Amino acid sequence: MLRQPYLRRLLLPSPPYSTCKRKKLPSLPPLQPPIPKKIPFTGSAHGRTWDDPYHWMSNTSDPDLAEHILRENSYAEAFMIDTDGLRKRLKEEMWARMPPRISAAPETWGNWSYYQYIPEGKEYPLLCRKPINQNGFTKKLCDWLRGFGEEVLLDWNEIAEQFGYVHIGTCRVSPDHRFIAYTLDTFGSEMFTLHVKDLQTGQITSDPKRKGVVSLAWAGDSSCLLYTVCNESQRPYRVFSTNLGSDMVDDLLFTENDLTCCVDIASTKDGKYITINSNSRSSSEEGICD
Repeated sequence: MLRQPYLRRLLLPSPPYSTCKRKKLPSLPPLQPPIPKKIPFTGSAHGRTWDDPYHWMSNTSDPDLAEHILRENSYAEAFMIDTDGLRKRLKEEMWARMPPRISAAPETWGNWSYYQYIPEGKEYPLLCRKPINQNGFTKKLCDWLRGFGEEVLLDWNEIAEQFGYVHIGTCRVSPDHRFIAYTLDTFGSEMFTLHVKDLQTGQITSDPKRKGVVSLAWAGDSSCLLYTVCNESQRPYRVFSTNLGSDMVDDLLFTENDLTCCVDIASTKDGKYITINSNSRSSSEEGICD
């Protein structure tokens, strides 16, 4: 049985908010759908072969693919031009029914209250926290240091502006409330990289080698982070442990070789243990680390 230090996690809702900067569309073409180019290609599998002239589209970095998508968008705009007024009116009616600020229910952990909300005029959320159960000078000092109480931990909007696309998979705050670990996809590939932010200094560390990360769990001393990674078919199958600030290679703790099973890590409700769960459609197996 694997033994690890006391582990605990903070469960924060991690809806798949994502955004992509919209490029300026070329001039509207005549109402004729764009026709993509064809490149001869023969595929084969399981003893069968077939012609696939559109196989070139699997290369998402091909500039011809981006250009074709823009032409399709232009065609769609031209085709739907007569509904422009209706679409604007429907959008305004839906926005009018939405509150100016959309908030998730706060979650209290220790001396902090964590929550997410979408600010007025923004499209994507902020992950924030406020100190609680503090009185007198301590509360005043925390309010002054953190902008009168609210501290922004992650801003989806800033990340979207920086990368053009953002999808944050999951977030976990360390037990000492100093670090936040989160998984980030900036390409739309659903292959997430691991990032760790120091909430005192604002410094963000990441390692491109830690790619395909799915789930996270912190050790009780906040110096060790466990995470799962997936293979090429996006099946989570390995559990690693990394020490913050260390140059050592991450420790491999567990590998699931059964191709029908996926691996997940989670903390128990009392925070005393972390579970390594291996699940298939018909069975499940669980190991415990303390």
